[in-house]
Amino acid sequence: MKFLLSFIILLSTFWLSELQAQGVHLSWYSNDEKNNTSNSIAVTWMGNTSNESIYYGTDSSKLKNKAPLEIKYSNELGLYTFKSKIQKLKPDTYYFYRIGTSLAQNPVYHFKTAPKVGTAKKVVVGIWGDTQDNKGNFNFVQTDSILGQMAKYPLHFTLHMGDIVENGSVIKSWKKFFDVSQPINANFPFMPVTGNHDVINDSNNADFQKPFPVFYDLFNLPENQLNYSFDYGNTHFVAVNSGVAQKASLEGKVLFGVNSKEYNWLEADLAKARKNKNIKWVVVFCHYPVYAYGVSLVTGWQENLKLLLDKYKVDLCLSGHRHVYERHKAIRGADIFESMDINVYDNPKGTVYITNGSAGGSLQGIGGSKSSTILFTPSERIYTYAVMELDGNEIKYEVFDKDNRKIDYFKIVKSK
Repeated sequence: MKFLLSFIILLSTFWLSELQAQGVHLSWYSNDEKNNTSNSIAVTWMGNTSNESIYYGTDSSKLKNKAPLEIKYSNELGLYTFKSKIQKLKPDTYYFYRIGTSLAQNPVYHFKTAPKVGTAKKVVVGIWGDTQDNKGNFNFVQTDSILGQMAKYPLHFTLHMGDIVENGSVIKSWKKFFDVSQPINANFPFMPVTGNHDVINDSNNADFQKPFPVFYDLFNLPENQLNYSFDYGNTHFVAVNSGVAQKASLEGKVLFGVNSKEYNWLEADLAKARKNKNIKWVVVFCHYPVYAYGVSLVTGWQENLKLLLDKYKVDLCLSGHRHVYERHKAIRGADIFESMDINVYDNPKGTVYITNGSAGGSLQGIGGSKSSTILFTPSERIYTYAVMELDGNEIKYEVFDKDNRKIDYFKIVKSK
């Protein structure tokens, strides 16, 4: 009898777990004036049954507002995917939400809408990337440890520098990534760019440098989901798809060539941001670095992107790919600007370039400490993540290893 009861309990537990929402994550999905970071949010997840719903509200005990839901069966995933776009929210407000079926309820998660565009209020952003599940990061064990540390900070959202998984065609990797990252991603919007491991890298394929089909089932990002932008407070963030830049450079297929569709989009986007009096900071993030030590510096990619970063005086450019943290001097055109204090960029005349290292992917050699553009790189191989605070006239950037030791610190001050 005890055995039968234990078996029934075990079976019931397994059955209920199968009904739980999987890979729950938040994002923003639009950059138009009607739907933006201060009044809308997107919730995306996977499930075994199509009989699911989502409720939200400002009181965690009274979630009475039912959100609209787009449901699709994904042959790639072998699961149903759910995308909910919640609109007409109040700016700078905490909300709670719960996903459930008629038979099972999920935990209550939360999010906070952005303040109105132009508000000079402190924003805390988690920075991570290169989480691919290779041998040293099997089942994202290193990434899980790093996320546990990053969760200790009062985040508003996170930016991911790409190479989310080791191989974008491997479905179980995507599922495991979203499982491991759910505690962060279900409560703070997750805004990634694609890396070369996330996209099709066969240059003979017509879809070379585009994501694998499963990407569009898993994500609900602004615009075309590869190149997009959004405003948060007084900062304009721009996500740029660098594709498979190293292979593309050998075949004349590097993205963002002058007058290409994506180049024209980026120019229009940056021009609009610079004309907006509500925007003080412009931050671009991409996978391949524009400045890097060694082979990660790709011919064509730097030249293409720098034209626009220089022209529109982008403040900060974040990247990944090279699994080493590197911080560069402020650069514009051929000019490299020195700082009196290596940890303070005081009204810099150029863009500050950061390579964010690895939040799980296999560690590479140490950085180019003797490079003429690099201000700081660690002398040891370490996993890293960063926490960026944008507060009025300052950006404060702190870099930590997976044990939460501070590796680097700098700030950008713009009083003008």
